[in-house]
Amino acid sequence: MTQPSSIESISTARFRELQQSPDCFVIDVREIAEYAAGCESGSCNWPLSNLSAEKVAELVQANQLSPDKKLVLLCARGMRARQAAEKLQALVPNPLLVVEGGRAALHPLPAGAPLPIERQVRIAAGSLVLLGVLLSWLIHPAFIGISAFVGAGLVFAGVTDWCGMAMLLMKMPWNQPK
Repeated sequence: MTQPSSIESISTARFRELQQSPDCFVIDVREIAEYAAGCESGSCNWPLSNLSAEKVAELVQANQLSPDKKLVLLCARGMRARQAAEKLQALVPNPLLVVEGGRAALHPLPAGAPLPIERQVRIAAGSLVLLGVLLSWLIHPAFIGISAFVGAGLVFAGVTDWCGMAMLLMKMPWNQPK
């Protein structure tokens, strides 16, 4: 049995140095749709949900990864990359490097920039659902209709890919170009 490989957290600056090195191989463990929306040059996509011993063997063979080559793991914020490293630790002899903060740290929002619309929608929808539940519990059961309305809106947005709340949020002053 091979000795477990080491896991090391690295900064974004260290990642940028290693990114151009032939001594490392960058694996983005985000899902396929996330990767397609934007990725780091030279990285390959290998979703955490597809991680298995068989897939590891295929990856190592297909990319001729020698045991001394560093595997740099990247995801949106660093949590899935850490999980992938812990799973890979017993399967590969390669040193495993996890980028602290993931792509969010590599591409931070400019100071004063609004949150992405998708996050604003999740915050607003979650707040409205919570408000509806609390009001129905504390004031009158009919307030549960707020939560039901927001839930129905989320289902509609998921099915049609049209979100009225997102449209409203895009018109808010904090989302307008300065």
